[in-house]
Parts: sequence; C-alpha cells; structure tokens
Amino acid sequence: MDRGIRYLCIMAAAMALASTANAVPVIAYEWAPAQPGTNSIFNSFHGAVGPGLADDFTPAVNGPVVRVDWWGNPGIGGVPNLWEITFHNDNPPGTPSYPFIEQHFVVASGADPDGDGVFFFSATWDPMDVLLSIGSDYWFSVANELTNNWLWADPGGVNPTVGSEQYDALRSIGGLPSIVPGPHDGPWLTTTADQNFAFRVWVEAPEPSSVFLLGAGALGWLATGWRRRRAFTPS
Repeated sequence: MDRGIRYLCIMAAAMALASTANAVPVIAYEWAPAQPGTNSIFNSFHGAVGPGLADDFTPAVNGPVVRVDWWGNPGIGGVPNLWEITFHNDNPPGTPSYPFIEQHFVVASGADPDGDGVFFFSATWDPMDVLLSIGSDYWFSVANELTNNWLWADPGGVNPTVGSEQYDALRSIGGLPSIVPGPHDGPWLTTTADQNFAFRVWVEAPEPSSVFLLGAGALGWLATGWRRRRAFTPS
C-alpha cells in the first residue's frame, strides 16, 4: 500500500476512535418550563384510546438518544412511576409517523424542589436505538402507563433554548381509520393554538477536546510521514 494512503487510513481511524472513546451526554433539544412553571390542561395515557400527546422537536446535535426529561403535574395522589416514551419521525410533515421509530417503557419518579406544582421526571434511554440528525424534525410522546391522572407542563418563553420546533403539539385518541390498538398511529388532532410541552432530549456526542487532540495528532503523524518520504525520494 502507498505510504501516503496508509497515513490517511491511520488518520481516519484515529478520528473514528475519538468520536467513540470519549463520548459525553449533551442536550440536543430543550424547552423547559418557566420559573415558576405552569401545567397544561392535557394528559397523556398509555391505553387503547389514549389520549396520547406528542410534540415535535428539531435537535441541535447529532447522536443517539441516551436520556429524556419531561415536566408535569402528577395530579391528586400522584401517578405510578412507569411511563411510555415514544419517538416518531415527522412523516407526513406535521404528523407523527407510524410505524414509530422506537418505544420504551421507563421508570421515573417526579420531584418538585421549588414547590410550584411542576414536577421534573428523568429516565435513561437504553438501548440507544434512536439516532437523531441535525435539521430533521421528530416527535416526542410521553404517557403514563397506568393512569391519566397527570398533566404535561407548559414550556417557558417563546422558543426552545436548545434546538427548535416547527408545529403545535398534537393529540390522538386512536379510532378510525386506525387498524392498530392504541393512539400512536393517529389520527392526530390539534390540541390548542400555540400549545407545546416541556421536555428535554439528551444524545451521546464526541467530546470536542478529544476529537481535536486525536485529530491533530493524526494530522501531525501524516505530515511527518510525508516529509520523511520526500527526504528519501531519489532525485
């Protein structure tokens, strides 16, 4: 193999190693509640007729999902800590896709440290089977598995703090023309004008410093190899 090509291969391998060996969780999308926060009038329930809620988001970072956070009010007596989380593509535009990308059941207990009635929930997303891409729109749905006794929180401000969003949140109770039990294949209907929900999505991304250092090292190695080759090339 030509020595220059060999060095290029080494550089590519080093960059690939940098992107996997030192990955860290980063926020790909965030629209948190205001402080103090408010809860919407909408609940989301895992059941044959839901209702199921979904809100769209466009991530600011590429990578596989590793964690999800959301906010809401658990209602009188609280809610069970088992939740259904579903990711959809945006297809057709403005509509959660079916089949969806992936769906997991996760355990999360809410906490309300500031006492405003808006509880924070968080869960690890494992396995990491949802890969997000910058510029693509997705839909995020969260529903309690056992009760509709909770309300999803309103986001604060006029726009997400990380990433962006394109549409108002949607609601489904299943039914015709659905042929699948449950609400996730629609039909999806509007909630109210300008209604969105508070949630955050984390992805695993390469640590920038590691990428730079390994990439710079590979480039240096390549440059040294080329200089040596030129020095020993007969004239």
